[in-house]
Amino acid sequence: MKQAIVIVATALLCTVSDGKAASDGATIYTSQTTPYSDEGSIAKAIVAECQLPQRQAELIEQVAKENGILVVRDDQAVAAKKGRVLLVEINNALSIGNAFTGHRKQVSVKGRLLEDGTEVGNFSGTRSSMGGAFAGFKGSCVVLERCLSTLAKDINGWLKSPSMNARIGE
Repeated sequence: MKQAIVIVATALLCTVSDGKAASDGATIYTSQTTPYSDEGSIAKAIVAECQLPQRQAELIEQVAKENGILVVRDDQAVAAKKGRVLLVEINNALSIGNAFTGHRKQVSVKGRLLEDGTEVGNFSGTRSSMGGAFAGFKGSCVVLERCLSTLAKDINGWLKSPSMNARIGE
């Protein structure tokens, strides 16, 4: 009986130790913002009014926290490329229509996950929205943010099992 207790206690201690190591290694660093790949290809009104780069980075971090993934926005850690680094860019943002004529909004992103500078996964994805319920009372930036929010969920789903050349979103 004593031997069984010692074995169980040893197994539990090993599990706790491994859990800490995995937890420490699970930190994913990303930039303060999710930049546009080519700002010149994005409509000037979107760039000037919507703050998509800031909101996408915030939403990725927020959704990660809700899902038990530790994402830290730290530009210095990203530049150092040590540990796990998530690089995400906004490829395109489209805003057609408005609250009166109907919204058609779309955001496309691409991203890479690096482990000590080596790419271990990458993705591209797109999300669209027509504004959802009460779209007639929403501005264009709010509807674009719906796309960002869903993309943040898609990205976090991918982070749980990253792969090469993945398609996320629609």
